[in-house]
Amino acid sequence: MKKAIPVFLAALLIFVSISCCALGEEEPKFVTIQEWLEAKGECGSCLLLLKIQEVLNPVLAVGADETGTVNLYSGGENSIILEFGNEERILNGYWMVIANPRYNLYEGTIEMADWTLLRLVPGIE
Repeated sequence: MKKAIPVFLAALLIFVSISCCALGEEEPKFVTIQEWLEAKGECGSCLLLLKIQEVLNPVLAVGADETGTVNLYSGGENSIILEFGNEERILNGYWMVIANPRYNLYEGTIEMADWTLLRLVPGIE
């Protein structure tokens, strides 16, 4: 079962890359949280693969990859709000593929208002 997880994630990443390229866009590159933080969000057309580590409340969660964690804020003035948790489900353990996240200079966080959710996949424990 544990061997299936990396294979599934690799297939997911390939599918997302092909989908974006088929739209005629510049080919996005996957970066880690650490690379993204070091670039202060200036990564051009980039993607992050994050696991929702902990849902703190319906609009705030902690996302993680192998290099670190970031706070994920859900929604903003001009965006659709994604609830990380409600009475029906909590997204702990889910995987997210997000595109072009904005760097918050003061907090060092990703803000939902300026990033796009490409995929949300239930985690396999």
